[in-house]
Amino acid sequence: MVMLWMSEKRRLLISTDTFPPRVDGVSKFLQEAVPRLTKDFEITILAPDFGPSGSPLESMESVRVVKFRTFRKSWGELRLARPSVSAVFREVRRADIIFVQSIATLGILVVIAARILGRRVAAYTHVIEWQLVVEHLGFNQRFVRTFMENFIRLVAILTYRQCSLILTPSREIADIFSNYGVNVRKEIIPLGIDTERFSPPNDKRAAKQELSINPDSIVIGYCGRLAKEKDLGTLNRAFNYLKKRYNNIILLIVGDGLPEIRSMFKDRDGVIFVGMRNDPVPFYRAMDIFVMPSLTETSSLATMEAMSCGVAVIATRVGNISDYLRNYETGLFFRKRNSFDLMRRIETLIKRPELRQRLGLRARQEISERFSIDASIARISEKLSGLASAGSNAGSKINGTSAKKN
Repeated sequence: MVMLWMSEKRRLLISTDTFPPRVDGVSKFLQEAVPRLTKDFEITILAPDFGPSGSPLESMESVRVVKFRTFRKSWGELRLARPSVSAVFREVRRADIIFVQSIATLGILVVIAARILGRRVAAYTHVIEWQLVVEHLGFNQRFVRTFMENFIRLVAILTYRQCSLILTPSREIADIFSNYGVNVRKEIIPLGIDTERFSPPNDKRAAKQELSINPDSIVIGYCGRLAKEKDLGTLNRAFNYLKKRYNNIILLIVGDGLPEIRSMFKDRDGVIFVGMRNDPVPFYRAMDIFVMPSLTETSSLATMEAMSCGVAVIATRVGNISDYLRNYETGLFFRKRNSFDLMRRIETLIKRPELRQRLGLRARQEISERFSIDASIARISEKLSGLASAGSNAGSKINGTSAKKN
């Protein structure tokens, strides 16, 4: 009976170039999406092996996780999988549909194998690879930076052109790929979060006390990877300015990453550095202000999580953050790399608690009404099922260059 039930499900192969214990937007998405997708699919995940993950996905009966060793050399936080060609082809051959999360060593090989074996590929654009890698590696020489950006963009575009369907979080992201000649069908499906889990505290003061934080202090927070493209130096400089004026502010940093960025915040007066946490909710709830200073994003799930917890958010205008963050309505924007502008925005919220509260309430309403994880994954499952049903001979030219929004 169990084997019959399993055989009725289509076989979905998910490729990802990141996986726990590494925590980022893609791994967060998979933790939420995979359990929901098992209702419709038998799932195999191909992922890099970064060590013991502690991920519940590896203990789910309906999910197989196949890990590949990584190259010994890393570039900053970037460690690439070293996949077995034969193993990848074997897994692609047994799959009905391929779902790619990123275009790096594993993702590229999976797309090539799918093309050769006639399997249809859907990809979700969690990141814009050529922007992310260039900012992540922090190339200083203009020639090198331009060359690497052009090279990575070329590889990404050629790979995405082999897909049958591209899922994007916003029309803006879809248009970027269309403008570079990725003429495949595109569906706009914004990612969501679990708004029941990420919810405001009943008592902000009590939430601070639970973390041994003075309830009278104003907590400025960040949650996410400590990577170059997050531009945490700008947040650090803004906080240093403010610390000279206000003695009741605290900077709360939740996350891990590059040692040089960790050292920026560890053992500092007025800074609480807690590292990476499996459950960031108590930390969001203790924050009065959340800052996302990133240089490149697409959805920015961390920003959405903070907003869902009722925190007033200050962010850069990158990716599709502006789809849900509207200046002085659901949050505040500041100019990229501008610590003075960020300092002014934070100071505005320090001085105006009523604005802080109003932005937090509207932020919670915005996310809970428009960005449900259940609705998001249901739409993704529908599109994947439709792609599998369409047959294996349609190729990648579907609906021309238009980004179709239902």
